[in-house]
Order: sequence, then structure tokens, then C-alpha cells
Amino acid sequence: MEEIFIIHNGEVVLPDKVLSQGAVVLEGNLIREICPKGQWEDRYPGVRTLDVQGNYIFPGFIDIHSDNIETVIQPRPQSMIDFELAMREQEKQLVNQGITTMFHSLSMTNGNVLVNRSSLRTPENLTKLAGLIRRFHEGDHLIRHRFHCRYDITNLDCYPLLLEFIRRGDMQLLSFTDHTPGQGQYRDLEFFKQRVMAQDQSDEEKERILRQRMERAKLTAQQLEEAADLAVEKGIAIASHDDDSLEKLEYVTSSLHARICEFPVELDVARAAREKGMQVVVGATNVLMGRSHSNNLSAKEAIREGCADILVSDYFPPALLHAVFRLWEEGMLTLPQAVNMTSRNPARAVGIGQWTGSIEEGKCGDLLVVGKKDGLPVILQVFINGQMVSNLCYRNDFIREDGTRYD
Repeated sequence: MEEIFIIHNGEVVLPDKVLSQGAVVLEGNLIREICPKGQWEDRYPGVRTLDVQGNYIFPGFIDIHSDNIETVIQPRPQSMIDFELAMREQEKQLVNQGITTMFHSLSMTNGNVLVNRSSLRTPENLTKLAGLIRRFHEGDHLIRHRFHCRYDITNLDCYPLLLEFIRRGDMQLLSFTDHTPGQGQYRDLEFFKQRVMAQDQSDEEKERILRQRMERAKLTAQQLEEAADLAVEKGIAIASHDDDSLEKLEYVTSSLHARICEFPVELDVARAAREKGMQVVVGATNVLMGRSHSNNLSAKEAIREGCADILVSDYFPPALLHAVFRLWEEGMLTLPQAVNMTSRNPARAVGIGQWTGSIEEGKCGDLLVVGKKDGLPVILQVFINGQMVSNLCYRNDFIREDGTRYD
């Protein structure tokens, strides 16, 4: 029999309700039972326990879209940190931000002008990172690492590498992106020129680069469908990105098997995606800022209208925890609904909901103990596979043995 460990006296956030002063019974790496107050003491005498003193117990966050690893590896345009060192340091940060499963969103782009990370996004570096993510996941790791391949359909040269990633089983989520100006995320050409392109360029140079990008060739429908069919065969979830029309939705659902709609740019598109049975993704940072950084759909508006299912960090991992509380405290969602957007819903969308993503009997013991400090939510303890992997202690002061305080 596996060792039993009980986390009790917490506000346990279940998929449909909050169990006040409840307990979560862990047996080995699994959740054995969820008990109301007073219903576990006599049945489990002498077992190890943790009294969380009325704090919240959440399922671990599952972030299916974040390119934060790029910032960790390349914190400055001319600085490249060793990949393995960066991954090790990042997972220590992520676990204390409540993320127990991270889908690293690596971009296979063609001449990205958005940021100076083109040196990181070479085929050689992408191959190295994909292999490292797989090795971390299959070997010694603190959190679960997965690969979300964001494939820009103008990247003709890397199409064979995309198929290789799919065949080898390196990726667990594939999204098709198109950052061509004039549509999708960058449908506003003036915004693209003023906020995305380098500001030291002349108007003539901006116009030349803009036209060049707008005229780039794209993968054929046959190539896209070949990759999508192969991904489905391998059990890989498929997403579309920055959907801006009902016509695009029809194509990605019927021909590319997409069941996840990432960052739709208009409310009508988000609503239509839901009607087609897609899971709609919005950004947690968008929630905190109250707007899209690209002047597109507000996440709060989509949530308010019942047109969003999943929260992702996108580029700022701490946003997940704070967005959950913001949505709940502003009365937009119940606490279980807000938590589901960061755990149960993304788990279901990528096909891992049968064993993680919610506090239910038989699922993995991926749990967060969440409190408040100075009015802000904080992660106090983190459990992955039933094992405590982080335990933070906040103190107001430091006291000597004689009771006097250190300055």
C-alpha cells in the first residue's frame, strides 16, 4: 500500500464547487479521496497531514501556450543562456507560479521582425529545444514539460522538420499561425508599422518590408492538411491561431481538425468557434491589463459573453494565478469556473484530462495551496504527483531567542 498523506482544513476548489474546510487524501501519486470536514480523522489515524489553515487548495495550472522560455534563454538580443541551465532555472520559477504542466510554445517562423529572437528560432535551436523538452519530461524533472509547436505557414523551408517533429512524437500540441500583416493578429497595418516594426526605419523602408511580408508565399492547402492528418494520427491536439473570420474557422475545423481556437481577434469569431465545439483560448495577461496588447479582442469581454474556455499565460507565467482571482473577485466567474480555465479545460483540450487538471479521485496529486499576502494571491505549497516540491514561508520579522527583533 502506498503512503497516505492528507492536506486538510482548506477551501478545496472542485470543478463545480468549493468544499469549505475540506481535505484531500493522497495515496502515492494519486488523489484517493476528497473528504468534507470531520470525515477523515477516524478513518486515517496516524497518517502524515498538512493543515493549510483555511487557505485554498487548487489543482495545478496547465499552461498550454507560453513562449516565456525564449525570454529565459535569450534575455537580451545578444545573450544566449545554455539551454539546459535555462530550462532548469525556469522550472523552479514556474512551479512557484503554480504551473505544474507547461506547454513550451516554440515558434517555427520565417524571418520574425517582432523581436530580436531570430537567432533562437533557427531550425538547429528548435530541434535542440524540442529534444531537451522531451528529455526533461521523460527523465528527471520538477514540473511536466511539453512541446507546443507554433508553425507559421509562411515558413516553407521548415516544413520537412515539422513533419519530422510530428512523426517522432516530439510535440503534444500543434498550432498553425499566420503573422502576415493585413490579417489575423496584425490586420491593422498602421498598428503593425507603429508598434511592431523597428522605429528607427524610415517610412519607405517600413513600407518596403511590409509589402515584402504581405507577399510571402505560404504552404499549400495540401501541405497543411498532410501535416494536420499526420498530427491527428499521432494523437496530437491541433489549434488555430488569431482567427479573424468565419471562413477561416470553417477551414481549420473541417480540413485541419483544429479543436482549439487561440486568441480570436473578434467576439463574433470567438462565439462562432464555441458554436463549432472549439475550446477558445484567451490570455491571462490580457485579463490583467484589461485589453489586448495587439488591439484585438479583450479577454474579459470574451469571458463576460461566455465565449472563452481556457486561460494561458502567453508570455507572463505569473498572470494565471492573478487572473483567476481577478475574474472571481470582480464577479465575472465563480472561483471553480475561473480555476477550470487554468486546469480542467486546458487538460481536456490537449487530451490529458483523464489523469490531471482537476481535484478528483483517481487523478494525479497535482495541487496548489494558495493564500493571500498584502491582498495578492501567493503560492504557498505545490504538490506534483502527490509529492511536495515547493514550500514557501512568508515572515513579517525575524526574532531572536530572547524575543527581540533583528533590524
